[in-house]
Amino acid sequence: MRDSQRRPPVGLIGLAALLATLAGALLWAQMLAAPFRLVDGLVEARTQLADAEEALTAGNRKKARYATAQGSAAARRARAGYRPESPLLSLARLSPRVDTALGQTGHLVSALEHSAAAAEGTLEIAQDALRGPDKIVFKDVKNKRGGSRIRIGRIRAVGELIASIRSEVRGAAEELSAVDPKELPRRFRRPLGKALESASANDELLADAEAGFEVLPSILGVDEPRRYLLGMQNSAELRGTGGAMLRFAVFSISDGKLDLQPDQSVYDVDVNRRPLDIPLPEDAWYLREIPDSQRFGNANWSPDWPLSARVMLAYAEASAKQFQAQSLPQIDGFFAIDPVVMEQALKGVGGFKTPGGRRVKASKVVNLLLNRAYAATPNPGIRRATLSGIVEGFYRNLLSPKRPSTLIEGFGKSLAEKHMQMWMRDEAEQAFVERMNWDGALEQAVTGDYLNVVQQNVGGNKLDFFADMETTVDVRLSGRSARVATEVSIRNGAFLPQARYVLGNVGRAADTLSRGWALHRPMINIYVPGRAGLQRASVEGTRIDAPEAAAWHSSESPATHSERGKTVWTATLEIPLGEKGSTRFAYRVPNAVERAGQRWIYRLALQHQPKVRPETTIVRVSLPDGARAVRAPGFKRRGHVLAWEKVLRRDHIVEVSWRS
Repeated sequence: MRDSQRRPPVGLIGLAALLATLAGALLWAQMLAAPFRLVDGLVEARTQLADAEEALTAGNRKKARYATAQGSAAARRARAGYRPESPLLSLARLSPRVDTALGQTGHLVSALEHSAAAAEGTLEIAQDALRGPDKIVFKDVKNKRGGSRIRIGRIRAVGELIASIRSEVRGAAEELSAVDPKELPRRFRRPLGKALESASANDELLADAEAGFEVLPSILGVDEPRRYLLGMQNSAELRGTGGAMLRFAVFSISDGKLDLQPDQSVYDVDVNRRPLDIPLPEDAWYLREIPDSQRFGNANWSPDWPLSARVMLAYAEASAKQFQAQSLPQIDGFFAIDPVVMEQALKGVGGFKTPGGRRVKASKVVNLLLNRAYAATPNPGIRRATLSGIVEGFYRNLLSPKRPSTLIEGFGKSLAEKHMQMWMRDEAEQAFVERMNWDGALEQAVTGDYLNVVQQNVGGNKLDFFADMETTVDVRLSGRSARVATEVSIRNGAFLPQARYVLGNVGRAADTLSRGWALHRPMINIYVPGRAGLQRASVEGTRIDAPEAAAWHSSESPATHSERGKTVWTATLEIPLGEKGSTRFAYRVPNAVERAGQRWIYRLALQHQPKVRPETTIVRVSLPDGARAVRAPGFKRRGHVLAWEKVLRRDHIVEVSWRS
C-alpha cells in the first residue's frame, strides 16, 4: 500500500513543482564572480519556472505558457553565459572556494536545461490534451445520445511525450547526482537534496503515467470493442465498497468511440429481489450468511472491490440465464462510483442545468442526491427520473469541462479516496489498476499491524448520511508484540422530520415505536491481521444479533470470520436518534514490531471505507521503557505516549521507530 502522504500529486501538473525546486538549488551561483548572463539566466529561470508552476496549478494556461517560454529562454541565456574559459571566470577561480564551487556549475546549468524541457512538455499536455482542436476527447456529433470519441492517435502521441518528459527529469536527476554537495556552500546542500528527492518522486509519477498510456489503447477498444459497467453507490446506505448499489449504467467503447446507455435500476436484474445460487469464493462469508445479499444489486458487502465486482457480475449472469434465458454479454470492466465523485469532478466540469431546469453545482450535489431528493420528490418514479436527468447532464458536460486541470485533480482525488474503484477483466490492465491503488482491494502484503473498520447498513434506511464515526486505537508495545484496544463509536446524528425512504422500516414496527424513530443499525466489522488473537470484546449501548452473520456466541465472544487473510470481528449496534453506540475489541498482534539495523519499528497500515462522512481515527502508541531517539512522523508526543489523529479520507501507513 502506498502511503497517500508520501505519494506525489495525481496528474502531470504536479511535475511543474519540481522545476522551481531544481532552479532554486542554483541560486548560490549569483554569489560568485560569474558573468552577468549566467547569473541573470539562473535567477530569471528560477522566477519564471516557479510562476509557470503556480499558473498551471491555478489553470491559467496563458500565464503558464508565457512563463514557461521565458524560463526556457533564461535557461538558454544561462548556458550561453557559462563559459569556463572566460576571463572573468578564470579570475574568479583564483579563490579556492569559488573555484571549487564553480566546478559544479556545469551540472547545475544542465539540470536547469532538462527541467525547462520537462516544463515545456508538461505545458503542452496541460494546454492541448484536454482543450483546443486537437484535444483527446471530443463530442461525437453523430451520436444522438450525446456520446463522445477519443483520438487514439493523440493518446499515443501524449504517451510518447510523457516518455520524453520522463527522460528530461531523469537527465536533471543525473546532473544533480553528479554534484558533490561538499563542494557547495553549506546553505545550498539541503535544497540540492530536496531537488533530488523531488526528481525521484516525479520519475515514479511519470513511470506510472507511461504504464497507463501503454494499456490505455486496449481499454479504449482499439483491438476489439469493450463493454463496461458503471455502478452507482448510495453512500447514505453503506456497503463494504461504499454504498448500496441501486442503479447502474452500461457504456461501450470501440476504437475510441464512447456510447453511454441510459442508467437502469438494479431491480431490472434482481427480479423480485430473489436470491440466486452461484458458486462463491471462499472469502465471500457475507454472501453465505446474508440471503438478501445473494443477488446482483446487493452483493458488494465485501470491502474488497475486485471480489465484490466479480461476484456481482456472476449474479448478473445467473439472473440473465434464469429470467431472460440468455447470457449476459461479456463485461470487460466494472467501475464503482458514489456521489462524492460527482462533487469532486463538478469543480472542474462546472455547474449545469438539467432539462427540467434544476441547477446542479458541486457544493450541493451530494446533499441533493443522498438526502434532499427523498423529501423533494417522494414519488419513487419521479425521483428516479430526476436523478437520472442529473446523472445524464453530468456526463454530457463532462466532455467540455470549464477547468480541465481541476477535473483531472478531482478524479485523482476520487480514486485516492476510493469514491471511484476499478476492476478490469484483462490481467495486464488490472495489474496497472492495482499498481495505482485504484482497485479498492484489501491490502495483502502488509508487515506489522493492520486495521480496517467497515460498516454495513442493515437497517434498510439512509441514515449513514447523518452518522459520525470515531475509531480510537490504543497500542502498547511489548517486545515484538503489540497489545491493541480498538474502539469504534458511532453517533446517530439524524434529525426529524425526514422522508420515509430516509428513515426506512426500522423504527416503524410496533416493537420499536416506543423507543422513537430513526433507529440506526450499523453492522461493524473490524479487520485485523489474521494472526491477531482476541482477548476480550464489549459493547456500550444496544447490540443485536442481526443479521445472523453478526450473532455473538456469548457476551464477550463476537462473531468471527476470515477474509483475504484477515480476521474479522463483527457486531451490530442499534442506535436511537441523537445517541451513540460503541464496540471495543482488545487483542494481541504477534510480530507487529520489526528490527531494522539499530532501530525497532512499529508500522500500522490503516485502510478506510469511502463514506460521505469520513470517520476520525486516533492512534495512541505507548512506547516501551527505555525507548530513545524516537521518530514518529505525524505524531504528537506527551511523555511516553504518542498520538496521531486524522479524518480518514485515504489509506495511511503510520510508523513509529526508536532505539532501545
